[in-house]
Amino acid sequence: MKTWDVIVIGGGVIGLSLAWRLKADRLSVLVIERHEPGREASYAAGGMIASCDPHIPHTLKPLVCASARMYAEFVRELQDESGESVDLRDAGTIAFVANDATPECADARTLAEAEVSKIERFLNVRGGAWFLPESSVDPRGLGRALIKAARHRGVDFVTGSTATEVLVGDGRAAAVKTTHSAYAAAAVVNCSGAWAAQIQPIGIPTHPVKGQMVCVVPQAGRPHLGPLVQHVVRTPDVYIIPRTDGRILLGATVEEAGFDKQVDPDTIQRLHKAGIQVVPELATTRIHDAWAGLRPASPDNLPILGETTLPGYYAATGHYRDGILLAPITAQLMAQLITGRDPECHLKPFSPLRFG
Repeated sequence: MKTWDVIVIGGGVIGLSLAWRLKADRLSVLVIERHEPGREASYAAGGMIASCDPHIPHTLKPLVCASARMYAEFVRELQDESGESVDLRDAGTIAFVANDATPECADARTLAEAEVSKIERFLNVRGGAWFLPESSVDPRGLGRALIKAARHRGVDFVTGSTATEVLVGDGRAAAVKTTHSAYAAAAVVNCSGAWAAQIQPIGIPTHPVKGQMVCVVPQAGRPHLGPLVQHVVRTPDVYIIPRTDGRILLGATVEEAGFDKQVDPDTIQRLHKAGIQVVPELATTRIHDAWAGLRPASPDNLPILGETTLPGYYAATGHYRDGILLAPITAQLMAQLITGRDPECHLKPFSPLRFG
């Protein structure tokens, strides 16, 4: 039986980023994905690099800031290796937040109502706001680039096969059993997101949190008035994410609905109307697409990063709403840990061992 240095279970942005990074350390890597790589939570995400979000837990802030700083170089490398264009935008975010939710960002600044109207002329929200020096990325383009870059570096893939168990040999992780076969490795990393708990013998405690989103596009024949939105806009009721190709995303719900990914038409209409309340010109758009994804949440809403109680078996999951944002730093830290180096950031608060 062929043996790999590392098997990565899960082909989302977290798993793909880690596999790609591990190849830089000259390790042989196999990615096992239950469906198609990049098509679950990563495909459904909005892609905000929301490093200034005041709701980010204090414990997570160092990882968030480090990952945001890495993003431009991360995308540049991927584009160079894959030939894919990744839509990374750095126009910033206009955030309307509650008075007690001050963004924790040194470069954040307040915007008077007149200034908001000047930089986003179609915006119709009264009062001041915050300008946040954040970015956004198209997760679908990022996923395509990661798949191609990983293949370019020599990562192997097994798709359409669900990992069910990590097999043990000599007291440590030795192989991964799937619904079709078994694959041997010196180390295994569970990056399977909301499905992480289903892999035996150690249930990594994640659970799915559903999020529905809608994508709108300008109607044909609309007078050319320029982009409807140029910055990411966040309000308590909706966030609005523009793409360079003219698409605009409106999101997102937070629902405890198990593994249900069904789209509810009434919810999609509600998101569209919430967007129109913020940018009335969105009434001239049509709904192009709508979807739901399953965010992987942990019991304390912090990522699960590190070695489990089984030697050689690691977890890199539970990123909840920040998987796209945290992909570069997660890949770097986990690669350092797996190869026996000291991670540059303190991982103990995120250890799987905190759950007993």
